[in-house]
Amino acid sequence: MARKLLSILPFALILLGILIFYVSGAYHLFSFEAIQQEHLKWKSFVHEKPVVSALYFIGVYVLSVVLVIPDSTVLTVLGGFLFPMPLAIAYTCISETIGGTIFFLAARMAYLETMGRKKKGVLNEMQRKFHEDQACYLLFLRFSHLLPFWVINLGAGVFHVRPMTFIWTTLVGVFPLTFFLVEGGESLSKYFETHTYFQLRGVFTPALKVTLIALGCIALLPILYKKFKRSSQR
Repeated sequence: MARKLLSILPFALILLGILIFYVSGAYHLFSFEAIQQEHLKWKSFVHEKPVVSALYFIGVYVLSVVLVIPDSTVLTVLGGFLFPMPLAIAYTCISETIGGTIFFLAARMAYLETMGRKKKGVLNEMQRKFHEDQACYLLFLRFSHLLPFWVINLGAGVFHVRPMTFIWTTLVGVFPLTFFLVEGGESLSKYFETHTYFQLRGVFTPALKVTLIALGCIALLPILYKKFKRSSQR
């Protein structure tokens, strides 16, 4: 019983943190309006203390991923404004990977200790098929962004993804969109100067969406090749 409680505790603490964060309204700290008010102070701080500011940025970003804050995407754009390339991309990808891994490991541990040891028909079969090509499926989901980031993290825990596979596919999978968002962040200064609102729709163009989905489909090619090879051998 004690072992089960300890296994559930990390995920329970995350859920409690999410509840407190949203009930308190602290998630507004990640809004564009809040960033617009403080951007000059933050830019100066980054210039004076590049190492400390990078650690602050990574810490806040990791927290935003763990607590499933939707506006955390704005942090990627902010990273492009505050830090030079390629540091902005590196900080963001590392932060998303660390935050996602913490959430994934907590969910995986809780699920394995409660539901994961029970053999269920359909779910067990889905887990088996997913497990055979888990890297390809994860890369497809990361590249395409067809599902929210936290849903993929949770699903990876339920489907028993290997931790190292989760880590490297997350690091690689978040890179393309991060690159475009960071580039968009470099132009934030003009929005701050004109006091206009920055909209992510300006970055998420139809061309970008098609590109991301195409990258995701490329990640599935090994699975399609494997199935084609099996069918040709029959």
